[in-house]
Amino acid sequence: MPDIDEDILRQLMARATEDLFAPRAAVAQALRRQRRHRARVRVTAVAGTAAAAGLAAGVLLPGTGGGARPSSSGTASSGTGHVQLTAAQRELFSLSAAAAATPRPDGRYVVLTEQTTSIDSGGPSGATRETGPKTSVIDTITGGGVTYQGITVTNANGTPTLPSVLQAANGTSPTRAQLDAMPTGPAALRSALLAQARRQIAQAQQSVEQKVRAEEKQLGKKLATPSQPRLSDDDLVFGQAADMLWQPDLSPALRSALYKVLAATPGVRAQTGVADSSGRPATLISRPADSGGYTVNTYEDPVTGATRESSWAGPGRSFDEDLYLHIGYTDTIPPNPYKG
Repeated sequence: MPDIDEDILRQLMARATEDLFAPRAAVAQALRRQRRHRARVRVTAVAGTAAAAGLAAGVLLPGTGGGARPSSSGTASSGTGHVQLTAAQRELFSLSAAAAATPRPDGRYVVLTEQTTSIDSGGPSGATRETGPKTSVIDTITGGGVTYQGITVTNANGTPTLPSVLQAANGTSPTRAQLDAMPTGPAALRSALLAQARRQIAQAQQSVEQKVRAEEKQLGKKLATPSQPRLSDDDLVFGQAADMLWQPDLSPALRSALYKVLAATPGVRAQTGVADSSGRPATLISRPADSGGYTVNTYEDPVTGATRESSWAGPGRSFDEDLYLHIGYTDTIPPNPYKG
């Protein structure tokens, strides 16, 4: 998947006609993939701004309790009464409780080992496929780290293999302090997620427009500026919450709150008794987007509430998947496991 801003324009150009006017679905796909990457490597704490924005909703019954609380009878109670929960909401509250009861391990560095697959079907030379393992080491204090990659890239043009080691500067990933500054009340957290998503989309769109203007100067002609379809607030909140659940170093309170936000988001589905790609038991959470033509799926550990697998399917055969093989904590940076 794209790692730098220039790849946004490259994707759009690959899908465009001669005058560089890309279809709206292609624009949505390119910007979504870039925003998803950025959301996964950097989360900006916006607790104060989001709380002031008052973007409401996010709780089943707004009241004095700050959210709905599940009971053994399948109802949720708040300061105003009771409401019958759907099957999906019951499962999401169960994951919320599991996450709240699972302590965050000790250790300065998070070591995240993944099996990744990415297929981009929009290029003129056919589908580009990236696949292979990678191990990310995240410094929870500085937000820096390193990623070791055993990933290969193939397409009709013979795209070369990706770098085996990527250095991450301080601030690339969210620090523990930044994550802990996020609100844990469902309404405030929903507002924070929505503000975050809107800001990231605006930044991605601005980057595309700047690069189109630069191309215009080089080519000496006016080009159409791609824009994406408008996504609903629920689209944005679900996508942002699913991306944040991927973060391995969330506090129990924040992970628990994310499931409560999902429980209050219309259209969210939860299916038990499934397995991830490696065969581990999981709860599948999904929600087809209201617009944009993509679907996000996440597979959660029903015992701890941790994410085990995440996938994103866009128009055509475009597809991204991350299977989390192992998450550990250490006080020293491990060596490259794919070297030699």
